[in-house]
Amino acid sequence: MSSSAPIQWESLPLPVRLVMERLESKGFQVFLVGGCLRDLLRGENPQDYDLASTVPPEEMKQLLSPYPVIATGLRYGTVTAVVEGQALEITRLRREGGYKDGRRPDWVLPTEDIREDLARRDFTINAMAFSPSHGLIDPFGGAQDLEKRLIRAVGEPGRRFQEDGLRILRGLRFASRLDFDLEQETARALVEKRHLLGQVAQERITGEFIRLVEGMAAPRVLEEFFPVAVQVVPELQALQGFEQHTPYHIYDVWQHTLRVLDGVGEGREVRLAALFHDIAKPQCFFQGRRGIGHFKGHAVAGGAVTGQILKRMRFPTQLREEVCQLVRWHDEDIPQTDEAVRRWLNLLGPVQLRRLLLLQQADSRAKSPRSDTLFAGRLLQRMENILQRGDCFTLKALAVRGNDLKAMGFSGPQVGRTLERLLDQVIKDPEKNQREILLALADKWEIQ
Repeated sequence: MSSSAPIQWESLPLPVRLVMERLESKGFQVFLVGGCLRDLLRGENPQDYDLASTVPPEEMKQLLSPYPVIATGLRYGTVTAVVEGQALEITRLRREGGYKDGRRPDWVLPTEDIREDLARRDFTINAMAFSPSHGLIDPFGGAQDLEKRLIRAVGEPGRRFQEDGLRILRGLRFASRLDFDLEQETARALVEKRHLLGQVAQERITGEFIRLVEGMAAPRVLEEFFPVAVQVVPELQALQGFEQHTPYHIYDVWQHTLRVLDGVGEGREVRLAALFHDIAKPQCFFQGRRGIGHFKGHAVAGGAVTGQILKRMRFPTQLREEVCQLVRWHDEDIPQTDEAVRRWLNLLGPVQLRRLLLLQQADSRAKSPRSDTLFAGRLLQRMENILQRGDCFTLKALAVRGNDLKAMGFSGPQVGRTLERLLDQVIKDPEKNQREILLALADKWEIQ
């Protein structure tokens, strides 16, 4: 039930040690719990530290004086203490009653028993606790499951998911981000109970889903648990088994999609775009005379479908727009010239163009061995060279301003149109981005 701690007390951040020492000196129990403990046991540095204690939240302010203590979740006995500049979430040990609504416990009561608190948690790797006086407390074998790289529900899996359907996606998120497997019974219950996601608020689903997609093991997890993925995004169903009937693609649309997702690297925008880039292929499909498959307009249609999906899932507006843009342009043939790349930099900006080219590169690699996988890579290198040289591709970087043109007699909309013409000249030839050259061009145009 407990063991000597595999954690070096001295290696914990000073604010954590100060709080734990302070509360223990006052006769209270206090433990490291949750994701921070899981990360420490995996040899990683946690981003946040969560503590659980027997301290009533209303007493925490006095006990931790003079550090600020903020009530952040009093319903569950949670406060946030800011110690030496670090925010620490501290929650009172508790036990819970049933979950009749499948979302929240019917009742919450404090407890003095850390094992009661751990018993209410979702997965064994999150159901451990540590303190300097007790060592590692691990009643459900979480440390062993960490070694086995296994996601296992605490207790009976079906009951855990019945209590809160979001745990279904949380399990997949952990599997994706940690590259762990799901324990057999946990996996079975997770799929059987997937309908419970219908009881969960969309914002909570979206939060877990995006973390799942961001995980490097997302392709494997989405493939293994495709019925759950379809429960969240029904539009994915049409992709599975949809053959493309083209020599340029050796995989069906779903298998191709997973390979693209596997190849785009990090970043939620580009990973969402990878997942949805061919979402409209089934509806755009037709076969030519020789039986060759075509998907005319699938990128533009895919952008529209992606927008509908992301809006329904309540993703932020900017994220939606950026992902839809990547889907819309993912099939665009960008010429291998500096001028073309500068024009695309003007259109999308460096960050978004880099995402687009990474998406195109992954898309090419995931088609067939016959695909030109170097095309997008060459464009990426060309873009980096342009950025390193400092070539002008925006009005902001233009060597003249509107006031310069006004001083020459330009007025109204004429100013903006002339600046755009000058930028066009500079995009064609960056050497022209000199004040004297641009003013001479403007003067010539005004005379004409």
